[in-house]
Amino acid sequence: MEQFLIKSPYWLKVILINAYGFLLATRRFSGSFNRWFTQYTNNLKKSPGDIKSEQFDLLKNNLIYCYEKIPYYKRTFDEAGFNPRKMTSFNDITILPFLTKDVVRKEFDNLYNKDIPAQRYSLQTTSGSTGEKLNFFLPKELSYKKNAAFMYRFYGMWGVKPKDRRVTIGGRIFTQKPPYWVYNRFEDQLLLSAHHLKIQTVASYIEKINSFGPIFIQGHPSAILLMAKHILAQDSKVTPFLKVIFTTGETLLEEDQITIEKAFKCPVAQQYGSREDCFSAQRAPNENGYLVNYEHGFIELIGDGDVKEVVVTSLQNDVMPFVRYKMNDYVRAIDNTHSKQFNLPILFDEVIGRVDDTIFLKNGDAVLPVSVRMTIKPFLKEGTNYQLIQWSNTNFKLSLLDPEKKIDTNALNTVLRNLLGNDIEISVGYTESLISKGGKIRNIIREKD
Repeated sequence: MEQFLIKSPYWLKVILINAYGFLLATRRFSGSFNRWFTQYTNNLKKSPGDIKSEQFDLLKNNLIYCYEKIPYYKRTFDEAGFNPRKMTSFNDITILPFLTKDVVRKEFDNLYNKDIPAQRYSLQTTSGSTGEKLNFFLPKELSYKKNAAFMYRFYGMWGVKPKDRRVTIGGRIFTQKPPYWVYNRFEDQLLLSAHHLKIQTVASYIEKINSFGPIFIQGHPSAILLMAKHILAQDSKVTPFLKVIFTTGETLLEEDQITIEKAFKCPVAQQYGSREDCFSAQRAPNENGYLVNYEHGFIELIGDGDVKEVVVTSLQNDVMPFVRYKMNDYVRAIDNTHSKQFNLPILFDEVIGRVDDTIFLKNGDAVLPVSVRMTIKPFLKEGTNYQLIQWSNTNFKLSLLDPEKKIDTNALNTVLRNLLGNDIEISVGYTESLISKGGKIRNIIREKD
């Protein structure tokens, strides 16, 4: 379907994307969305004490459910001597073993409730940023309506309402030639292709954003940073309607945030969550840390010192709940506190996550990390990963974590040349480990100054 969309004439592309936009808008905003959005928004009026008490009840009830409905947890709870009905504090959970990605793969058939009708959930896959891909189930109610309600509760902290006019700079590939954008009228959304954002096209992107006049922008920090640098270098004007920029998918460095805010003349707010949909947290106005959505998941911070590992227990996934799941993420912890405006708990002030580099080619083009990831992603199989290292403008090394040689290296070499240029040199090799930072594998590294 993606290949068909890419090759379609523009008029058909607009029809297909809007048809999909209508489907997504229906899934997100119809039915129970208003109920969840109202409930989550009203929760911000609760006291920190009431929020803590409510999260404990959510956690305890979830663990009772896991014990009664999920075979893996019935076995491991018994082995640990843990009775969820007798929980009296959050610390009681520490007697349970950690859930790792290897355990999820090994125990997959014992980790979900088989009594739930299959039409209520869908199979999802992580991108493999910490090593190997992972399959799991998510309830559709969580994937669409609840997630949209959490997201717009967060956006509301910055004065944004559901379906306010927005620009999305996304990783989905939907075109090979200009125009590099499509308007989705069902969410008043301008979709921009991050893959075609280059030195030669950046001015047209900024012009399109200004003519569209969004209330907010959402997208990958590296793409927004490229536009910000151009705006500052050219002293370009920016739409006056812009209230805020929301970034996700990559780590937002402090110096990059300063550059973006200076260029677009509005604040930047970072979101943090997991593809496994176990929890979510975000930056809010005039706050010093990440506000945790206490209804979404319970977070434990493990380890000594300020930098701690994130361990999460999902509270909204009744199909395949994760309990004490080690995400291989790290954060800089701060003393437990809460938001003065919204009362949500604050546990950390910095996420030490994925830091991939932008690649620069001989002709001056910048190739964003999201473009590389989306190009390679279709070739990855379960248990595989990669690292692309740029040594010079034309010299690259591709290291593959692929014990069973599942990846088609010839086809992968071809698509990388299409992306980076036919005059490049790529050496392909296999490895047993990949360079990481903060637990996250760095998929794209640029060694050239």
